[in-house]
Parts: sequence; structure tokens; C-alpha cells
Amino acid sequence: MQSKIKNFVESIVVVAIFLVLIQTFLEDYAVLAGWSWDFRKILIFTGLGFDLFFSIEFLIRIFSALMKGKGSAYFLEGKGWIDFLASIPLLVLNSGPAFFAIITGNGFFFGMGGLLNILKIVKAIRIARILRLLRILKIFRQIKHTGSVMAQRHIAKITTLSITSFVFTLLVFSIFSGLISLPSAEDKFINHQIASISNFLDNIKSENQSLSVANFSDYEADLLIIKNNGTTIFTRYDNPFYSTVYGPGDFQYFKTTEYEFFFDVRELAQIQATSSILFFLVVVMSVLVFLIYYSPHFAMTITDPIHVMKRGFLESDYNLEVEIPQLYQNDDIYKLGALYNDNYLPLKVRETDTSSGHTRLSIDDFEDLFK
Repeated sequence: MQSKIKNFVESIVVVAIFLVLIQTFLEDYAVLAGWSWDFRKILIFTGLGFDLFFSIEFLIRIFSALMKGKGSAYFLEGKGWIDFLASIPLLVLNSGPAFFAIITGNGFFFGMGGLLNILKIVKAIRIARILRLLRILKIFRQIKHTGSVMAQRHIAKITTLSITSFVFTLLVFSIFSGLISLPSAEDKFINHQIASISNFLDNIKSENQSLSVANFSDYEADLLIIKNNGTTIFTRYDNPFYSTVYGPGDFQYFKTTEYEFFFDVRELAQIQATSSILFFLVVVMSVLVFLIYYSPHFAMTITDPIHVMKRGFLESDYNLEVEIPQLYQNDDIYKLGALYNDNYLPLKVRETDTSSGHTRLSIDDFEDLFK
């Protein structure tokens, strides 16, 4: 009964992994395709639900491992660090703040210009969601084309190292570029808007406010709203349009002593979404290549020759030679296979014939051919 419950829970986790991958892709694709805010909001809520689910699952697993005195074994050998990175940091730094911004109805976490570098780092952390794909490797008990424990371990290790190296490189570069303020599309946008606002404030002093607002709105196509001491003096769209199309992450907010400015940043979000989708597809294709192509290649060139030689050593009547492809004949495993074919098998056959006193084949072995 306990085994059935465990298998049932593992099945739920597998389904959740596949669903969260679809959700991650759709959340970025919705931004790129310009889907309505109501639909994108649902995707953000589902992302929060998945982050909560995987965070609770990680806490249960680590608590259970600690109670058994196997905490380090689970976190290291059991790849618990992947479970951790794909859950709690995302809940705290991504879906949690996004959910808070939605329910409070303000864009502080998304709109403050001074937090743009932090937002770039948080956006980069979302890439870690891709690590959930690696968790499938922990659940697979068999790899196609081979039941070898060694093959399973090596394929899982190679895939894990490759994908985590790729993801962590993206994370480190994003954090590094944010900390040292490397030039980016976000910085270019911010600098342009700050300069435009500065020009607007200078023009206010030399001409009337209405003329300055009209000139500014014509010049800045991304300008959405201007407020003066809390009163709206310009808006490009009406409130129903804003509530339908724009979410907290779709605008940038600037505030001076008297004025507040809201700018459309959906173009920046689309650039980020394009990068996220590209990274997602790179990881998915890499995993598929390892599992579909490299796994059978490893089996045919490593585990199959070992399997043949192992049976030859253990079974007295097993005399199959190791098939040596010409392309790989200089590989160590096939050099060993050649020694097995040329030296061990003849000795084995000779020893078998000597011990039996006659050849191991007789006319009776061919009777079925004449029926």
C-alpha cells in the first residue's frame, strides 16, 4: 500500500512537471503575442500555484530525508538542490511579488525606475524554472534502448551538468550585468525616458502646460499617462482599455515633485519573453537530444559491448563476439572487445572442447533444419 501511494504521488509530480513547463512557455508566449491581461493574469496565478506546490513538495522531501538522517544524500546525490532552485527562490522572487502586485493593484514591484536592474535579475531567475525539466530524469527508471544502471546514471549526469551549466551561465551573466550596469535595452529605455521627462519639465517653465503636454505626447509614443499633483492631465487611452490590456509589468513609472509619468514597456517585455522562449527551447531540445540520440549511442558503444563480454565471462555456453564498428575500433572499449574476441573466446572454446572430450556440436543439433 505504501509503495502504491508513493507511485501515485510521483505520478502527480510528473504531471505537474509537464504542466508547469507548458505554463512557463505560455506565460512568455502570452507577452510576445499580446494576449489580454486577464488571460496573462491567470497564467501568473497558475505559476504561483505551481511554485507553492513544488515548494511544499521540496520541504516535505527534505524534512523526510532529515528525519532519516539522509539530508545531505537527498540534497546532493538525490538532486534535491534542483528541487530547491525550481521552487522556493521562484516563489519568493518571482511569482510571489507578481501576485502581490496584482492583488494590491499597484505596480511598485514592476514600475519603479530605480528597481530596473533588480527586475532584470528577477527576470533572469525565472530561467531557473527550466530546471524542473531535469526532475523528470530522477523519476525515469529505465532509459530507452538499455536497462543498464551505468547508462542511466551517465545520461542523467551528462544531461544535468549540461543544462544546469547553461542555466547558471545565464543567471550569473544576468546578475553580473545588472550589478555592473552593462548597457542593455532596459537601460537605453530608462535613459531616454529620463531625458525626455527632463526636457518636458524644462519646457513647462518656458511655455504653458497644455502645449508642453501636447508636444510631449506627440514626441513620446510610449507615453500613457501624465498626472499633476494627482490629477490626470493626459491619458492616451481610457480606463477600460488599460484594465483589459495592461498589467503591473506592462508600464514604467516615474515620479517627480509634482508630476507622475507612466510609460508603455510592453516592447521591452516582448524582448525579454523572446529570450526566455529561446532559452526554454534550447534546454528542451538539449534534453531531447541526450535522451533520444545520445542515450542509444551510449548503449550501443559502451553498455552493449560490456554486456556481451559480461555474459561471455559468466555463461559457459555463450560465445558471441563483440561487434566492432570500424568507426570506433580505436576506442578503448573496442580494443578490449578485440582482445576478448581474439584471445579469450578461442581459449574458452578450446577449454570447453578439452573438458568435454569432443566437439560441442552434433548432427542432432541440425535435425530441425531437415523437417
